[in-house]
Order: sequence, then C-alpha cells, then structure tokens
Amino acid sequence: MGGVFTAVLIVGVLAWLFAPGRRRPADPADPPEPADQDELEAAEREVRDLGAGQQPEDGFAGDDWGPGAPKQ
Repeated sequence: MGGVFTAVLIVGVLAWLFAPGRRRPADPADPPEPADQDELEAAEREVRDLGAGQQPEDGFAGDDWGPGAPKQ
C-alpha cells in the first residue's frame, strides 16, 4: 500500500512540475517597464547620506514606512 501511495505521489509531483502552461515565455512585444531614474537617484543619495557609522538598529529618517507606521 505504501508503494502505491509513493508512486501516485511521485507521478502527481512530476505532472505538476511539467504541466503545460505553467510558465509562459516573455512576449518580445511587451518590453519591461523602465526604471524610475529620479526615484533610484533619491534612494542612492539617501544611502550615501547615512554615513559609515550608521547601524541598522539606530534607524534613520524615512525608515518607518510600513503598515501601522504613524503619519508624519
């Protein structure tokens, strides 16, 4: 009985992995969205301004942005 269960499990996993339509190829007519250069430059400036002695647990202006964060 255990052998039958193992065989069915293996066949099911292989069918799931190799199922057609699981991955669709990239459409060359749909190019990726370009990066927002202004936002990238602002993030780089922010990181540069932290300084060499900045510790992650110290925090910095703008690091509290997640759900439940107080509005500034």
